[in-house]
Amino acid sequence: MDALGAHVVIVGGPEPEDELLAIVLDDGEAIPLFDSIEEAEEFLDSTGDFGNDWKAREVSAEALISLLEYQGEEVPYVALSPPPERLEGGMEVNVLNREVLIGLLRRQTAAETPSEEPASERTGFWRRLLGR
Repeated sequence: MDALGAHVVIVGGPEPEDELLAIVLDDGEAIPLFDSIEEAEEFLDSTGDFGNDWKAREVSAEALISLLEYQGEEVPYVALSPPPERLEGGMEVNVLNREVLIGLLRRQTAAETPSEEPASERTGFWRRLLGR
């Protein structure tokens, strides 16, 4: 995935109006962000019945910026591709400050133009960002 491509968030909830899912971490709440619909659905499947009111949705970088800005101070972090909840043990979750991610996305969308190279040769945005 690149900054100009789609990003996957989880939306829904028990209320009539969709909201972004936030997960609880040791340092506060975080919005989970995934590389693919399949990865997000695997995460939701691991939550049991809780996941029934939620769904994975692809959004553009610009829409993601808007969603993250809308959260304000309520949710300070973004969790990048958190593992399914059924995994046990000391899980490591890559977390970014929400404001930092907004800034990175803004710089990427301003600096990048759509790539001419095939999708198979592009390195994912999160992998470039995290150096993987």
